[in-house]
Amino acid sequence: MSQAEFVPFSTFIDTTFWAELNRRKLHEWRLDETPRYMSGSFSLVETVGECCWLSLGHESFQQSDANVCNGQLLLFNTLENFKGLDRKALLRREAQKVWDLIVSGEWLYHPDRLTTFIFTVFADLKKYQYYYWNCFPTLCFPSQIKQEVVYADPSPVRGRAGWPLRNLVAAVAYSKPSWNSCSFISLREGNHLEEFKISWEQANVNDFPPTVGWERTHEGKMVPQFADMRKQFDPKKLMEQSVGLNLSLIKWRLVPEMRLERYSSLSVLIFGAGTLGSNIARCLMGWGVKKITFVDNSSVSYSNPVRQSLSEFEDARESRGKAETAAAALRRIYPSIDSQAIRLTVPMPGHTVSSSEQKKKRLSTKSDGCSTPFVPQLSRMVPALSGRDVFTEETSLERDVALVDDLVAKHDVVFLALDSREARWLPTMLATKHGKMAFSVALGFDNYVVIRHGVKNDAADHQSASGIISVKEGTLIPYSDLACYFCSDVTAPGNSTTDRTLDQQCTMTPCVRRFEKCIACGNTVAEEYIARGADFVKEVMNCPSYLEKLTGLDQLQASVDSVHIEFSDDSDSVMSL
Repeated sequence: MSQAEFVPFSTFIDTTFWAELNRRKLHEWRLDETPRYMSGSFSLVETVGECCWLSLGHESFQQSDANVCNGQLLLFNTLENFKGLDRKALLRREAQKVWDLIVSGEWLYHPDRLTTFIFTVFADLKKYQYYYWNCFPTLCFPSQIKQEVVYADPSPVRGRAGWPLRNLVAAVAYSKPSWNSCSFISLREGNHLEEFKISWEQANVNDFPPTVGWERTHEGKMVPQFADMRKQFDPKKLMEQSVGLNLSLIKWRLVPEMRLERYSSLSVLIFGAGTLGSNIARCLMGWGVKKITFVDNSSVSYSNPVRQSLSEFEDARESRGKAETAAAALRRIYPSIDSQAIRLTVPMPGHTVSSSEQKKKRLSTKSDGCSTPFVPQLSRMVPALSGRDVFTEETSLERDVALVDDLVAKHDVVFLALDSREARWLPTMLATKHGKMAFSVALGFDNYVVIRHGVKNDAADHQSASGIISVKEGTLIPYSDLACYFCSDVTAPGNSTTDRTLDQQCTMTPCVRRFEKCIACGNTVAEEYIARGADFVKEVMNCPSYLEKLTGLDQLQASVDSVHIEFSDDSDSVMSL
């Protein structure tokens, strides 16, 4: 009789398997190297071939009863751990489990457990490269197996039995020590049945038999295999997963309680697409933010690209809008992002606007002494090169105010990165009205400031123990009471773009408590806007001092002016100084 031959398993790995492995490693298992359950499938085929395939796919991580081979996944955190694994000890340990199953007789009730595997793998999630080696623990018992007929499933090779038969023969030989042969029935596709008989020599059933099982390569080598899946995955998905990978690595050890999904679901509105706005957007992308809207009215100039990371020379040569340029650059950098651009000039206090009656006059004076010059324009307000302002029509102002209001209402977080101080007033006031988190960012020659505005809430928030310690006051300020960009002001903002140097346009403000008479986040300002809307904004633009009257700052200034301090002329007092 000839020597019995068996066709060993070869592992077929579908792309979906690697995708699911990436997801589970990144979001569930992280650094845990605990063995995981997994299953492989094989088909009952009649096709002639050379390999007995065990298939792994995305479903391999779930329990299944359909032609499965149950096994384990050993996923290592480092390539060194993967290479340093004691594979002989692992094979013997897992084969011992099969032998114990046979010795106990439990295999008669669970014959599917005779065929198992251990899939060892190291996954480089940044490069989408994988080192793996599969093992099918198999008992070499009894020895010197002889055959009369061999035709077994799932082997596609005629005249050779499939690999699962080996442990089945071992189980029969151990369970029936008086037998030295047995007839087996193989089942293949189409209910095709074959009977074959295998005979063997008597063996010592008390000793643990030799084992085999580590999968060979197609070249017949006993080495791990390597899979490079970078080309198989969608490049956009690859980048999206890679961005999430870096954030998840931070979460694994440094900040386990961090909820990354809150960043990815945020919608952010950035006023200003220049140096500050561009870099804010890039930082937000790094934290997983996927929806960013820019608001800006200017175009890219030749001095911008060297400082503004989202613009280039061609943008300046074509005089492209800053907002449109920044939004397009974000999409080129990160295709999964939803970036939008709004070309708009934010209405500003002190930048006067005309009404239908004022169009008939070049200059009119109100009872409070505020003068309103008028220069007609057909569309939106843009900065004037002469130092004077160019103004929108009244209907355009209403449209602009409504648009800014709508943008603030529809976004979760607002960043103020505009050039002038007064340009931040309307977004600050609207963020207070809608209860949105707002940040003011300003950059000077040798300093900068980042201010988080308070998000106005109910009285319950005042009882919260969370907040920020004020450097100035030394007390805990609740988040709802944090000052805005204008809370330290005692005058209304005016036109800072005329007759002022660059270093005077933005000032530094310490962390202080919200000012009840603030001309931006004060209650009276929000109530006045709700009542009057664009008419209120127009009046503020034409006469910034109206804000002082509305909030009571004028009375505060008057009270300071009325204070009389007497100084002594006593020479002795002077000398004592």
